[in-house]
Amino acid sequence: MTLHDQSAPVAVLPPACPASVTERAEAVVQEWLRDYVSQPHEQLGRDGDVCPFVEPAARAGTLMMHTRTGLTEARGAELRALVREMARTFRTTRWPRTNPTMYAYVLILPDLPREQWAELDAVQAGLKAELAEGGLMLGQFHPECPEPAARNPQFPVSRSPVPLLAMRNMALHDVLFLHNDSRLFAEYQHRFGTRYERGAVADPLLRSSYEAGSAVG
Repeated sequence: MTLHDQSAPVAVLPPACPASVTERAEAVVQEWLRDYVSQPHEQLGRDGDVCPFVEPAARAGTLMMHTRTGLTEARGAELRALVREMARTFRTTRWPRTNPTMYAYVLILPDLPREQWAELDAVQAGLKAELAEGGLMLGQFHPECPEPAARNPQFPVSRSPVPLLAMRNMALHDVLFLHNDSRLFAEYQHRFGTRYERGAVADPLLRSSYEAGSAVG
């Protein structure tokens, strides 16, 4: 059974000292990144890895991973503060490469209780516009995450063995996630609109999503 099997059980981390929890959680997430996120999947609706950023970022040394424990009582306000702290860390990190598309920050939340996983979804949605204004994208992942693949709405692509957040810079394909909201699309258009105007975007789904976003705006 692989970690991306939708029937796979939740990875239960036994009570232990914070250092033991952190070590175990990071090992589980590393395996998930290697065996699922950095591999193709037949339900994605496209070729390539589940996330095309992770494997190149790992090779380049620009995949940063931290673990935060002590969140058993965390609620919305604390989770929002955590995301903003992530954004500050992301922006102030001295990355070892100059290509910003390679920067990725994974924050593992191993003791976030199951009843708060839905709150993680809500916090991601609520801060999406604020982060997009700074050119950042945030994904939330947990064992029951309902987030679908952009090209296959029947595939819950963002399920992970333990709860976590992942942050990166906005990329060309993010029009798939931003075109339905005029505020979000404006940030995308500001950064990538000239590529469409030059006819430099070949993917028909990206082009049609960009046209839909332009119509919404």
